Amino acid sequence: MENTFSPQELLKIAIGVEENGKNLYETLENKAKSEKIKAIWKYLKEQEEIHRQIFKQMLDDVDNYIVYEFSPGEYDAYLKAIASSYIFTKGLIEKKITELFNSELEAVDFGIYIEKESILALSALKEYITSDKKSVLNKIIAEERKHLVSLTDLKQDILK
Repeated sequence: MENTFSPQELLKIAIGVEENGKNLYETLENKAKSEKIKAIWKYLKEQEEIHRQIFKQMLDDVDNYIVYEFSPGEYDAYLKAIASSYIFTKGLIEKKITELFNSELEAVDFGIYIEKESILALSALKEYITSDKKSVLNKIIAEERKHLVSLTDLKQDILK
């Protein structure tokens, strides 16, 4: 991958993260022992697919979403750092699909990590989205925050 990251590149990475997240959550759903935990993994799996489709549409219609007149410099370096971390997350998800986890708690902690990374990367992408389309990205970020809360609540239930 190049040393620079465009908003389009970040969208491509987001599509991959959502695909891998869907696959991971599906694997976790199939292995879950508790119906409550199974339901949460199923919900997250379905959400990842919805988000993947939205990012795909954004990429397909990129000229209506991306601001090109953005001044380069410090923010580009920030985007590069975020994208690099997001690529690492994508690879980690792929690895976890095959390795899985030693416990449900470990799986939930990993889900929390994925949601946090997604929120961070998508928040960085907001700077490049046209004003009239920011609501699309804001909605996904809000949903990722809800996922984070759900997983954090689930972690507390497991720890009880």
